[in-house]
Amino acid sequence: MVLLVAAVVVIATGFLADQLDLNDFAPHRWAGYAIALLVAVHVGMRWRWLLPPGSGARARPASPQSTAADALGSAAAPATEAADQPRGGQTAPPSPSAGAGPAHPTRRTAITAFGAGAAGVVVGWSANSLASPDPYSGGDVGAFYHQQSSLGLRGLVSDLVDWGREPARYQRVGEAASVPLPDWGPAPAMSVVQALAQRRSLREYADRAMTAEELAWVVHAATAITSAQGLRTAPSAGALYPLETYVAVDRVDGIAAGLYHVDVRAQALEPVRSGSVSGDLMVAGLGQDFLRRAPAVLILTGLFQRSRWKYRQRHYRYVCWEGGHMAQNVYLAAEAAGLGACMVGAFLDGMVNDLVSVDGRQEAALGLITVGPR
Repeated sequence: MVLLVAAVVVIATGFLADQLDLNDFAPHRWAGYAIALLVAVHVGMRWRWLLPPGSGARARPASPQSTAADALGSAAAPATEAADQPRGGQTAPPSPSAGAGPAHPTRRTAITAFGAGAAGVVVGWSANSLASPDPYSGGDVGAFYHQQSSLGLRGLVSDLVDWGREPARYQRVGEAASVPLPDWGPAPAMSVVQALAQRRSLREYADRAMTAEELAWVVHAATAITSAQGLRTAPSAGALYPLETYVAVDRVDGIAAGLYHVDVRAQALEPVRSGSVSGDLMVAGLGQDFLRRAPAVLILTGLFQRSRWKYRQRHYRYVCWEGGHMAQNVYLAAEAAGLGACMVGAFLDGMVNDLVSVDGRQEAALGLITVGPR
């Protein structure tokens, strides 16, 4: 029964990991370890079943009582065989209870098991197509939004709708003293061509802390102002920059573990929470364990009104695009500096929003980016 329950947990967590495209999903990995251990114990207790019939190891030693009974039974066998012989000379089928030892799986059982496995594969493979593609009767809300935000006649007269005013371009969080990031030093020598060729999502990191200079380099690549006009390293529709960046520091030399907000103009970290939040991020990330092991995690949020007041229905497209622009900057900067990064989109929005103290409506989490040394 325990083995059966473990198998159900493995199937359920595996299905969840597949549907949400989770990587390094800790509950599934530990469920797999548990079922492997239980299978080993089961085989160890039933190892004789694996031997071929009639082998010496499977034969049970005969007791004196059974030997005497067998001798008596063989003497009476001719009489009983004649009585048991059915009419017409047909041989009676053996009794189900005849023979010693457990029954072996039949061909029908093996075919049934194989068929059940194949059916499970088919169900899992086709599950992604079960959602209705028709917007919007409870089906694909993304398709519905894409249709509703398309430019057309309605967009030409959308000035009649009040979309609010432009908010401040920069945001400060809290009153505590900021932690200045150090000069990140000379730029890495790796070319953009090489960084593009080598860039991969990295979920395993070296067993060392990041340096403050390495973190400063990554934050610079994501957020730095690079012109007198206020333009930054990542492009933005209308140069409105609706993204805010938070950094969950776990193991960075010279910077205390905690959650920080990036002060873009000062290139400094504003404290939001003290103490490591890596365990909270792993739970919010549906058990993806590399969120806990990464020395630093960037949390990107969208402050939608910064783009909404100007671009109206289409603002959400632009905000999401800009998250991708910033993430690619982080990937390439990390690669050039001997680090690795991984963008994470599977997380519980409410938990991450609560962690960075945003309301999830005016400002909401868009994605997580783990960073660490190769």
